[in-house]
Amino acid sequence: MSLIQPQPLPQRSAQSGPSTQAQAPRKSSNLPPLARIEKQYRTFLSKRYIGFAWRSALWTSAVLSTSIVLYTGSSGRIPYAILLSLPVFVSLAAVLRVRKSYITRPPKYTPRATLVGLLISSFWNERSITLLFSYALFSLSFSNVWCTLVGSDEFALFSPTTRHHFAINERRVILCGSSLLLALTLAVRDVMGDKLKPIWPQKKVPFARSVRDAITANMGNITSTSFSLTFTWSLVVPFVYKLVLRGYIWKWVNWRVWALFFRPFIGSFARASSRAPSAWSLAPQLLVLDLVMLLVLQLPIKAMMPYITQSPLSPERYLITALKSQDRYYLQFTLMELLRISHIPAKRKIIFDDISKSPLALELWQALLLQLGQVHSNLSGSSSTSSTPSAPSRPSAPDPRAIPVKQGDIFRPVTKQKSGYSLSSVLDGPIRSVPPEPVAKVTELGAVAVKRAEEVQGQVIGKIQATPVGGAVLSEAKGYRASIEGWMGEEWARRGLRVSNAGVEEWLIAQRIIDIVTTLSIASIEEDTYGHVQQVLPASLEGIVRIRAALGFVEARLNAQIGILPGGRDGAAVVISGQVGSARAACDASIKRIAEAFGSSMGAFRFPPSIAQTLGEICRS
Repeated sequence: MSLIQPQPLPQRSAQSGPSTQAQAPRKSSNLPPLARIEKQYRTFLSKRYIGFAWRSALWTSAVLSTSIVLYTGSSGRIPYAILLSLPVFVSLAAVLRVRKSYITRPPKYTPRATLVGLLISSFWNERSITLLFSYALFSLSFSNVWCTLVGSDEFALFSPTTRHHFAINERRVILCGSSLLLALTLAVRDVMGDKLKPIWPQKKVPFARSVRDAITANMGNITSTSFSLTFTWSLVVPFVYKLVLRGYIWKWVNWRVWALFFRPFIGSFARASSRAPSAWSLAPQLLVLDLVMLLVLQLPIKAMMPYITQSPLSPERYLITALKSQDRYYLQFTLMELLRISHIPAKRKIIFDDISKSPLALELWQALLLQLGQVHSNLSGSSSTSSTPSAPSRPSAPDPRAIPVKQGDIFRPVTKQKSGYSLSSVLDGPIRSVPPEPVAKVTELGAVAVKRAEEVQGQVIGKIQATPVGGAVLSEAKGYRASIEGWMGEEWARRGLRVSNAGVEEWLIAQRIIDIVTTLSIASIEEDTYGHVQQVLPASLEGIVRIRAALGFVEARLNAQIGILPGGRDGAAVVISGQVGSARAACDASIKRIAEAFGSSMGAFRFPPSIAQTLGEICRS
């Protein structure tokens, strides 16, 4: 029997006597095969993620210990650094867990037609709020641990004064607050830049090599981003502290809001004294603190993707049963393993050489085509759904125009019922093709007013542009406006492609299935001795064509809705055409590969007229 053929679970043998309870099988053996496979997925992925967590903890301890030794020059604080790295790792684990949920269960937000709606819906949801909170918790934990490990009076939590022995140290507040804002900025950038989406591997590689490649590929990006961001941040924060915090915010907080309770603790923040930290003395401390924080944070984030998206299934068993899973996250791993088998001749031989009563190739093809049909159903179903739910219909009186066909004359004119003496009878009358004269005058005056306002606006903008400063300001404002509108269009398009199961996740599943089917079909020319694949090849080509048509429906629906955007339509069209166009090109490439491999023998297959026409157009292109 083949290893990838679905195997029945061992039957429980009847036992008699008092030892039946002791010999009863474990509870997990009573599960159906698909539930057992999904349980194996959960167990293996959980163990792998625990290993990743241990490595992240070691990385946190190593970075903290090394940075403290380099900053203070004392190796005696290494034990304290290892001990205090525990709360830092706990907060880091919260960040990683939230980011993991974006990969295993990608959120699908409804596309909004306005910039304000996109921004609010991007952050006012459970996922984004949890992500921002986890980043804030990590930054506060790390900055306070770092200041504690330094052990200097400049970084102490309290700075006693003559008024109060527990006055808060302003320098520590600035350092912790700046790291908090930096971490929130990183989280907001990841959300708006769509950097939390899953990146599934295109081919099966050894797990250790995939992790190493992920780290080395992002090492240069991590280093350059950390240095540039921390250097810029350490220069901006001192100016903000000197001009804004010391000039306005501390005074307002101290004397207007929390004066009754917090004045003894932060009263010195609003006074100019020798105890206040100078702006430039904060810059090197901010640079070191933020750089070490980003090193602790960025490397686990970049190395996490292979731990979540690399296939955990190594033995080729129960794969056909695993294809029936409705969990799209687990299904990706099963398809990755089948893709690996399809590219190895020794593994393909198991599929082609099966001569049992139910050939393995036919069962595998049936499971693959069923999943492809599910993807087609999701993509086609999304084309008819709207982004906003429709209001429930209310029962109303029968429409006099709704004439049944069986009555004969369906073009019979509708007889107008006589209305009684009421307000409706006063309003009844012939419909005018031309509006009344007062309405026409009001409309004409409104158009003249709008035209005059546009002329005045153009004159004002022209005068501002004539000056050097005004021209520079307007050009910068136009650039920022174009960037904001571009992001709005791209974000709307990304949401439209993901909502209602019409997104990248469904296409990735279809892409893997099409790749498996194409590879096995081409290999069957020489390796399929019994011709099982040729029986299902027409259905395979028809399935690819229908997926291609469903992608066209998705693209047409989204392009038709672009008009509701006030700006950024070009960016939205580029995103839609890029993603859907690449998917359709992959379908065309698969069909051409099969047609070139089979050649003239393709004429023996029969297809529906529309499918045959599409296949001919693709092959001739």
